[in-house]
Amino acid sequence: MIEHQIFLLRHGQTEWNLEGRLQGRLDSPLTQKGHAQAVQQRDILKPIFAAMPDIAMDASPLKRAWDTATCAADGRVVQKNDLLMEVSAGSWEGRLRADIVAERGGSAAEEDMFDLFLSAPDGEGAQALEARCRAYLGGVCGPTVIVSHGVVSAFLRGLLRGLDLPEIAQLSHHQGVVFALSDGVETVLTSDADAQAYLK
Repeated sequence: MIEHQIFLLRHGQTEWNLEGRLQGRLDSPLTQKGHAQAVQQRDILKPIFAAMPDIAMDASPLKRAWDTATCAADGRVVQKNDLLMEVSAGSWEGRLRADIVAERGGSAAEEDMFDLFLSAPDGEGAQALEARCRAYLGGVCGPTVIVSHGVVSAFLRGLLRGLDLPEIAQLSHHQGVVFALSDGVETVLTSDADAQAYLK
């Protein structure tokens, strides 16, 4: 879709992540661990910012992502972009994943965040989410750092890698790391040393 280098971050851990609640367009604060993960992402990005001083940085305006982005940016300009907001889960937002799964007759082992978000009866759904993600990527004009959310980040990564929906659903949702994507290949950066090696 695009040939530019993309560096994708998911926001740090939040209180609702810890409680197992669907957040969607609602919000909850970063935990202490979440703040530490944003600092870790800042350290990973330092060599990237040094190598690409003009790299753009876009973020979801939702507070958990914005707080992560402003920390990771380390003083750099960050642009808010509504296309990067988390997928809407409608009336399921704020509810415990385990409760929703139980109502659907499933087991606790089936608390898959990706599937639940896209299954919400009054939510955004996969088709609209894909259109939104493609619209965002269509506007990317150069190397970019993106700070978003679990489902949206996975969808963006999947589109950049040419994956279908079942494959995208299997992608990890790690926090505190940077997903580097170039020419359809993804590399997970967990430290500044990883970033330096990636840039060589």
